[in-house]
Amino acid sequence: MKKSGRIFGAIILGMALMAGCGDEQAAVALNGQPVELTGNGTEGNGQNGQGQGSQEQDGRTQGQSDSEQSGERIKLTLGVVMDSTSPAMQNLVEAYNAQSDKYYVEMAEYLPENYDNAIFEASEDRFRMDLATGKGTDIVLFGGLSADELGYAGVVLDLNSFLYAEDKVGEEPFGEKYLFDILKCAQTGDALYEISPAFTLGFIVGDGSRLGMENGWTMEEMMESFERNGRDGLALAQGQGRTVERLVEASIEDYVDWDAGTADFCKEEFYRVLEFGKATDSSEYIRPSRESAAAGIHLASCEGLGTAADIQYFKWLFGDNAAVKGWPCSHGTGITVGIQQYSMGICSYSKCPEGAWDFLEFFVDAAWTEREFEIEGELIKKNFSNYFGGFPVNRQLFEKMLAQSMVQQYYPDTGNPIPLLQGEGEIPDFYANTAEDVEKLRELIALADRRYLPDQSVICQIIGEEIGGYNAGVLTAEQTAQKIQNRVQLYLDEQK
Repeated sequence: MKKSGRIFGAIILGMALMAGCGDEQAAVALNGQPVELTGNGTEGNGQNGQGQGSQEQDGRTQGQSDSEQSGERIKLTLGVVMDSTSPAMQNLVEAYNAQSDKYYVEMAEYLPENYDNAIFEASEDRFRMDLATGKGTDIVLFGGLSADELGYAGVVLDLNSFLYAEDKVGEEPFGEKYLFDILKCAQTGDALYEISPAFTLGFIVGDGSRLGMENGWTMEEMMESFERNGRDGLALAQGQGRTVERLVEASIEDYVDWDAGTADFCKEEFYRVLEFGKATDSSEYIRPSRESAAAGIHLASCEGLGTAADIQYFKWLFGDNAAVKGWPCSHGTGITVGIQQYSMGICSYSKCPEGAWDFLEFFVDAAWTEREFEIEGELIKKNFSNYFGGFPVNRQLFEKMLAQSMVQQYYPDTGNPIPLLQGEGEIPDFYANTAEDVEKLRELIALADRRYLPDQSVICQIIGEEIGGYNAGVLTAEQTAQKIQNRVQLYLDEQK
């Protein structure tokens, strides 16, 4: 993959222009002094991660007390645009610092104490600018930033160089330690720019007796399946709203070759997506029900796997013929992997990338989530599910979650069974999984073959801005695709 010698030049210029208008506090957040965090010092050397003016806006650091400092460990900085008092992040940093004898981590928060949406966006821009110009942190908590685009521009490192490094003596090989196929799906092209302890799956699930039981279909096949049953795009439940962007996000490889840096939107497949989105988004959102599914009003629904009990919900909704069809795409199953919001990466300018990776390994292994806390005299055990939605990337924790999902738990005071997934409205509570449910979960996870492009990506923003003319009947599908093609290709060219 080519790396940019003009990293984020256009984006930085745009952010600089933004700072001259709008909310004054937002402009201050964007134009403040850079946070001097990339230099790696050791404990006790006076480098506390705060640059000039940083205490006022964005230099608040967390994670080390004076009593914990040994004077020897190498400092790493973790940049965040979020509330640094987040229990998950605090517990992570504290647990890492308590066990590491070589490195320690400080959080550098770009978000001030008091903020609104404008200040939040300006703080994100400030963080993005610092990363792009070498003034950022060693480790990046992406949050609302797009790891794909930061990686494509050369701002964050490809983590495969660490994952596939020679196995360390006494440690599990990478293929046994993590769910290899999930991390493979999370790549952009051949590079992995972000990693998280948790993942989810996304797909379309439907009535296999009407749509067929096989996994995978193209856009044309999905539309033909609906027509065969006397239905149009409204047969897809929970598809309304940003339909075109969502369908492209799930099949981005059909339109963008990240490694070659080329776009291809001027083709029949995308014209069908535009047509489908126009018809779907103009209708009212209706949640599927057992009745609407049984009557054939809803033949399919946009769903996913976020808990171990979701597999029971699909069977409840569509019966024994529930079939995971996947998102429509030109090849493969169309079952996407989603990386959770706490994904992290390593800045290209880090002076200690091996230390940053040591922290990321600790983060992803997620053993730090298995902790006990004393609250009001009671010992409360925390585990993975208390911190993250979805499934663990760590293989050992993944197996533990599946095994625990088959064990029915009971409330100690009443003896009533505890739901694995609590229902809502007509949806009932779901209890412990059967061995068959768990086997189906394994099958679906093994079928995942792509990642879901984040909503905040530049490409999705371009699509959202350009489809208005088509939806209003001003432009044809071909004209709209050409405008999107030109803008996306220009964006890709700027990163080469």
